[in-house]
Amino acid sequence: MNPIGRATRSFYDRYSYDFETSEHASMQLDASLLGQAVARVREGDLVLDAGCGTGLATRLLRGQTRARQVFGLDLSRGSLLRNRTLPGTALVQGDILNLPIASDSLDLVVSRGVIMTTGDPEGAFRELVRVTRPGGTFFVRVYNARNVYRPVYEVLGPICRGIASIPGGKTALAIVAVPPFWLVLQILVLLLRGRPIAMSPLVLWNFFADQMLVPHNSFHTVEEVKAWGERAGCRCEAEGAITMGQQIEFLFVKESATARDA
Repeated sequence: MNPIGRATRSFYDRYSYDFETSEHASMQLDASLLGQAVARVREGDLVLDAGCGTGLATRLLRGQTRARQVFGLDLSRGSLLRNRTLPGTALVQGDILNLPIASDSLDLVVSRGVIMTTGDPEGAFRELVRVTRPGGTFFVRVYNARNVYRPVYEVLGPICRGIASIPGGKTALAIVAVPPFWLVLQILVLLLRGRPIAMSPLVLWNFFADQMLVPHNSFHTVEEVKAWGERAGCRCEAEGAITMGQQIEFLFVKESATARDA
């Protein structure tokens, strides 16, 4: 495991950033290409939520489909211990740069905002494609290099992480940084959803920490991710943006060796 992976695992082992609210399910399914990916799942399919964290997408995939099995995989044991599983769901600790899964074995692979934390996003992309069966679907979401969140994270993130590392730093952030973060968040949600969002203090802190305190994030363009797909033998069927362009997302279909050679 590379140093970025070790730092990320340690971060999420220590802190379980569960920021699920009543709005999340509809936002994930209705306002995202994830809804299209879920609609493709057939009875008896095998599905992987790669980088499942505390399990929002895992539960959606289980509750919204008739898949034979939904697997949730995460680098962090701490997150998996806080994952609220459903019947027909299996949790696995593992690294998406080296998946403990056979090649060409899964009908749908989902990766929501994970591969950009690895230090090798294209390597993670290739590994997730490897375990997708020919003809299967791969959904991936990454941070958008052309969104304002990039300079915010790159400039303010190191400052916030530095403050968080000192005694009393997290309390200082909760008092000084989180309230303006909440105000900006509510304005964005109001513009996006037409109404404010209810959020407990704990969920608000978790969301702030997930955005500003994660040890590493990389940022990517549509063209870059599509090029990864071409090199990995995938066909991009759809692309889009979510959360006001902060994240870009894609539906890829893995082509067979015959189709790639044609």
